[in-house]
Formats: sequence, structure tokens, C-alpha cells
Amino acid sequence: MVYEILRVMHFAALFVVAATVFIHYIAFGPQITREDARNLYRVDLAFWAASGIVFLIGLVLWLGVGKPASFYTANSLFHTKVGLFLGMLLCSIPASKFFRLEGRYPPTPEDADIKIETPTMSRSLVRGKLLTLAVIFMCAYLVARGVGL
Repeated sequence: MVYEILRVMHFAALFVVAATVFIHYIAFGPQITREDARNLYRVDLAFWAASGIVFLIGLVLWLGVGKPASFYTANSLFHTKVGLFLGMLLCSIPASKFFRLEGRYPPTPEDADIKIETPTMSRSLVRGKLLTLAVIFMCAYLVARGVGL
């Protein structure tokens, strides 16, 4: 029973991660308004919270409940998936820093008119996150089916 509950929580958090990455991909253009930056900052906070939940529950599923740890530990695709997830988190840091700096200002009526130039590297990394997330999902599917053992 605990295994099923943790799996559902893991999936739900993964869907939140996927939704926030997709929102970043769609909304993070070359120029955004200060209001957009504030909203993307909130989305970024949801991304990090959901990523933390995915990581912690994934660790519990790997080492604690469900299939034995040897099922995952011997699988190279599993290690690829975990490495890509950690890489995705590292790629999120520049954009998160930008959102934290630009999204912390208190709301003003002019926020919809103030345009902010966004860093090209951060936008590129957000695009990379979307691709990485797709590969992570493919690896997760294959690992769950026992491919790579």
C-alpha cells in the first residue's frame, strides 16, 4: 500500500515538474515584462519544490520500498535517468537566479509595461531542460519495464 501511494505521489510531482518546465519553455522569451518575471518566479518555486519531492520519493522508492534496490542499481538506464535529472537541476540554476532577481520586486501598476531583457544562456538552458525531461521520461519507462538489466 505504501509503495502505491509513493508511486502516485512520485508521478504527481513529476507531472508538476513537467508542467513547470513547459511553462518556462513557453513564457521565457527574449523580453518579458516584470509581471511575467514575477509569475515565472512562482512557477520556478513550484519547479524546485516538485523536483525536491521527486528526488526524495525516488530515493525512498529506490532504497526503501517496492522493487529491491538491486533491480535499479544494476541498470545503466537508471543511472542515466538519475544523471539527467541532476543535470536538469543544474541547468535550472541560471534561470532560477534570473527569476529570483527580477521577480522579487513588489507589484506596481507599471509592471506590465516594463520590459526586461532575458539572458540568452538561460533561455537556451530552459529549452535543454525540456528535451532532457523527455529523455528522462523515456528512460524511466524503459527502466520500469526492466530494459537495461
